[in-house]
Amino acid sequence: MTKRYLGFLACALPALYLLLGPVYALLHFEEYASETPHFIRYVLVPGLLGMAFAIVGLFAKPSISGLVGTCGLSVLLALFLFEAKLTATTVSVRLGMLGQYTEEQDEALGRTQDVVRGFTLRRLNRLSGTNELSKALLSGFPSTQVVLCTSESGIVSYTADRYGFNNPDHLYEKHLDLMLLGDSFVEGFCLPPGEDLAARLRDGGLATASMGMRGNGPLIELATLGRFGDLLQPRLVLMTFFEGNDWENLKSELAVPWLRTVLSPDANYGSQATAEETIRLARIAAAERSRDAITVVDVLTRTALLRNFIALQQTFTRLGLTYPKVAAEIPEFRQTLHRAKALTESWGGTFALVYVPRLDRFMGPLSTYAPFDQLRTRVLDSAAAEGIEVIDLYEAFRGRSDPAHMYAPDGHFSREGASIAAQVILLQLQAMEKTKPTAGAKEPYAQLQSRPLRTRVDAY
Repeated sequence: MTKRYLGFLACALPALYLLLGPVYALLHFEEYASETPHFIRYVLVPGLLGMAFAIVGLFAKPSISGLVGTCGLSVLLALFLFEAKLTATTVSVRLGMLGQYTEEQDEALGRTQDVVRGFTLRRLNRLSGTNELSKALLSGFPSTQVVLCTSESGIVSYTADRYGFNNPDHLYEKHLDLMLLGDSFVEGFCLPPGEDLAARLRDGGLATASMGMRGNGPLIELATLGRFGDLLQPRLVLMTFFEGNDWENLKSELAVPWLRTVLSPDANYGSQATAEETIRLARIAAAERSRDAITVVDVLTRTALLRNFIALQQTFTRLGLTYPKVAAEIPEFRQTLHRAKALTESWGGTFALVYVPRLDRFMGPLSTYAPFDQLRTRVLDSAAAEGIEVIDLYEAFRGRSDPAHMYAPDGHFSREGASIAAQVILLQLQAMEKTKPTAGAKEPYAQLQSRPLRTRVDAY
């Protein structure tokens, strides 16, 4: 009886773990089980394995159930030990992403005025009590040192331009060729000055303004275009779409009433002057939070680290078996593209989309592109329906011998990734320029349009 009990218990533990996954997936059916690859990965396979362990534990001879259960527990323990090793590395990366300082770094920053940790616009607007688009914070803080990340090798930061973005301020002394909208990939997360995507595009010959901030989604990017687009009237506007979180960001943004108003044709995007009070309040909030110490508790509460550990997410990612959530249809995404294109064309500019793939696509021997392409298809189809050109970095990256090298350990562009992405963008913009009609362009854009777009892709 004791042997049977031990054999059953040994099988029951892996069975319980394996069956919890399908239960969770079915409870969140639309996100984890509504597409065939997801159903197979998150319901069918673990469900069958879990039932197999349960059947062996209930009906097999004690010697067999004990052996099978012991093997199952051993494999499960090995997976969790490997996950623990990966998680330990992740914690240090996450602490750097959140801006944890060493004592020496803290002292150095203490001697610097006007310095803040990286921030998200949505959070600062919430802290400032924003409820109107015209008064919202849609940029950073002018002439402020912004910490992108920290590491043992030092602090990575930039000094914001006159509008609060990661650009040299002298950029605005001449007409802009390109405005780049996006999130942390555009802001240049954890890349030293001169190594980020916008800087690489400037190296290639385009006067490029980065208007990206970490945490931005499509609606905030559209609002940024509405506020700064007509003011700067760039020849080209590129909105980046990161498949890792922009769909989720859009859903969250749509739940914010003042952000939804950006989709209206008569939206009042406001100016830096109308947002002056919000900028002041947000600056105070950012400074207060920059003084708070970052600890492991922040990693646990501000990220999904614990949940991911239980799900063995990093281990399965290394195997190529972690799939993104199923992307439910969001009609407002196409509306966002429509409004962005209309705004850009109002001064005679050209609007296009840049599709940025996530690192998970390119990891693991068992990786397959099908689960990721569901979202990509939605995005590309929406752009095609609006007649918008797409610069698809996925196609460019997947053709390289090791696409994962395009990314840093934090999942953002590595130096090589930013360089290659800029090269791909420059080449496709050259191709777009050859086919773009120039009739009807408004002044002063018409004068700029008559000048050929010259880029230096040989710089790479």
